[in-house]
Amino acid sequence: MDKDIYVIDGEKYIKVHAGKDERGNTKFRYVKVEKYLAGEVEPLSLEAERVKRTPGKGVQKTEEQLIKKKEQRPPSSVVKKRHIKFPYLKRKVAILKFEDLTQFTYERFGEIIAQRLAKKMEEKVFTSLVMDRETVKHTCEELGLTVEDLKDPSKAKLLNETLGIQGIIMGAVYGPFATSSAPTPREKSSMAIVQIEVEFIDAARGCIVKKFAITNPLAESEQLGVLSEEKARYRAVDLAIDQILAQVAEEINRMEWFARIALVEGEKVYLNAGHQTGLKEGDLLEVYPAGDLIGTKPIGKIKVFELFGIDASVAKVIEGGGFQINDVAKPIS
Repeated sequence: MDKDIYVIDGEKYIKVHAGKDERGNTKFRYVKVEKYLAGEVEPLSLEAERVKRTPGKGVQKTEEQLIKKKEQRPPSSVVKKRHIKFPYLKRKVAILKFEDLTQFTYERFGEIIAQRLAKKMEEKVFTSLVMDRETVKHTCEELGLTVEDLKDPSKAKLLNETLGIQGIIMGAVYGPFATSSAPTPREKSSMAIVQIEVEFIDAARGCIVKKFAITNPLAESEQLGVLSEEKARYRAVDLAIDQILAQVAEEINRMEWFARIALVEGEKVYLNAGHQTGLKEGDLLEVYPAGDLIGTKPIGKIKVFELFGIDASVAKVIEGGGFQINDVAKPIS
């Protein structure tokens, strides 16, 4: 969620901190993406990975060093592992326009914040799928819902049942407010501050799971020169969005992934999730009654055999039956 991906020798890695050297400089190592997502966050040197994959001299020695290093780890009760269930399946998230609460400025940043937050989530939070704004807007109109209606978490359930949206991000913004000092136009220095209030709604359960306010560090927004005030405002917004991203990503990763049954035709079951979400042909899913979000009593199994449209799929019944629209489908552990 907060790492860049490096493709080296055809393998995907994440660059992570690995302590300090004898001079106090920060060291880095590369960890394979799948190991990082699985919670194996112990830094592993890129050179060790290369030697391990390359037959010949040094292979046995490298393996022995890795085994020894693993044996020196503290007990599992001491090491805090992060485990994301089915990280390859994306949780659908809707980001609504933030309400502008600053009355005395012509600038409006509510739409800008929503757009920039969506872009950063697409780049950084690999377990989320940000829904197209026009699709969400059109669906709300069909359901007779307004943005104000969605502030009632119980009504947000309708978006989960129709589009499979699991999380809704909305809120309000004060500012950004800029201040400047200008000995000369070219030496002008500006800083800005913004406060963003955020609500994260669990659309499946119909409840607010997180509510918080973010203010950016003022000094870090400083910009110089011509148009420094405008640049400082956008810098303040980006700094605040980085903080928002960290908090909502944590909530998204806690969510258990599931899809809804959109239609049943005999032995065919249509799901409101498909290629974009991460489903593949051949995936096996267990089906639960519509209200069983935890997944306690399965009523059957289905197998995905076709992906179609922007993000939908068709599965065939392989066990059980009597499925209904809005029943829950979850991958088999």
